[in-house]
Amino acid sequence: MAQTEKTDSPEESPEQKTGTLKDGLIANSGIFYGWWILLALALMRVMASGVGNNVRSLLVIPLEEEFGATRAQISLMATAGSLAIALTGPLGGWLMDRYGPRRVMFISLAFAASGYVMLAGAQSLWQVIVIFTIPLGVAYNWAILNSGAPILNNWFDRGKARALSLLNVGHGAGALMLPFMALAITELGWRQAMLIGATAMVVVGFPVVWVARNTPEEMGLAPDGDPALVTTDGPVVSAAQSGMTLAQAARGPFFWAIGIGSACMLFVNSSIAFHLVPLLVWKGESESFGAILLSTQLTWTVPVVLGVSWAADRFDGTRIMTVMMSVVLIGVVVMLWADAIWAYVLAVSLLAFGGSHWAILWAVLGRQYGRAHYNIIRLSIYSILIAGMSGAPYFAGLTFDRTDSYAPWLRILLVVGVLGVISFAIAAATRTRSTPKVKV
Repeated sequence: MAQTEKTDSPEESPEQKTGTLKDGLIANSGIFYGWWILLALALMRVMASGVGNNVRSLLVIPLEEEFGATRAQISLMATAGSLAIALTGPLGGWLMDRYGPRRVMFISLAFAASGYVMLAGAQSLWQVIVIFTIPLGVAYNWAILNSGAPILNNWFDRGKARALSLLNVGHGAGALMLPFMALAITELGWRQAMLIGATAMVVVGFPVVWVARNTPEEMGLAPDGDPALVTTDGPVVSAAQSGMTLAQAARGPFFWAIGIGSACMLFVNSSIAFHLVPLLVWKGESESFGAILLSTQLTWTVPVVLGVSWAADRFDGTRIMTVMMSVVLIGVVVMLWADAIWAYVLAVSLLAFGGSHWAILWAVLGRQYGRAHYNIIRLSIYSILIAGMSGAPYFAGLTFDRTDSYAPWLRILLVVGVLGVISFAIAAATRTRSTPKVKV
């Protein structure tokens, strides 16, 4: 039987020493390298939040004016992109498990940056939809939203939810850039604003890929900065080799309950976020006020995600998500009846909980299923929830086109929110605390 011991100064192989030396002063600064990776990934989220998918709400009215399209037709850019992301999610997870998330991030980032350039030259609405489906849909998600979480899941254990929440802080903080993007669209035109997005992706994204590393083990380190585990007479099963397979996970009710609950959360959040600016215009407010309120909602996710992640590292994360879904449900009620600025601010503050559950979800999955097949399990669940919410922006726009009102859609969201609360409650009741080890 192999004996193991922990040591503060494990003997490094030549490959480990070379890998450490390659990272220069950062790797030898005395600070756990996982924190540098977290900082880099968070900065990329700041950039992406300000010039990425959140900008779609700012484009609804300009695209409507330029192409003479209905809001339902314009909303197809979100629906088609979501369906493509859902269909390719398991493939992305398999690629990350097979080749590492860092390599997938690099290739996807190049495609996403090119997508902004293509969007700036789009001459028809169908071209806009295709661009938002592939380079700014699938590639953008793989590069920005789905590569950072598996890396941090490998680098952090005890503080998993906190690390993932700090990553999401970048997404919320980046919302402060939205008013500037709104100004750029107004003053320079939406095409020039998209070129700004392409530049930001290149300038910020590729240095982040250079800093990131897939696992602490490849640098001779251990998660959380703990002493590295070494063996005296044989190999042991490492954390990177332990965990459920996708087949094992899918046989349990937790897998489906957490997926359906998250899909309901996103169904509500995505449709309101996409239509928030035109929704407020319908209520009699200005486009600029809508942009400010959208920025407020996304920025408010920063303190929200920090608070709920602290709770999720100490309590059951699935129960935390049940409470969050309930808060979002109340937010929909407030938005339905709001007719004053204070009510709008209250509504978006409550709805911000809907965009804050990602860190908790990824941490819960990491603890439930382990590291060995984390990416394919995570992105398979991601496909479920993306598929579930994919039609939300389109049907919200279709409802407005037919009724000249967003009120019927908000009432539908109330029903979806109740289903989400029930699903998260089932997930909390079926959660397990241990995962089987895979043989090596």
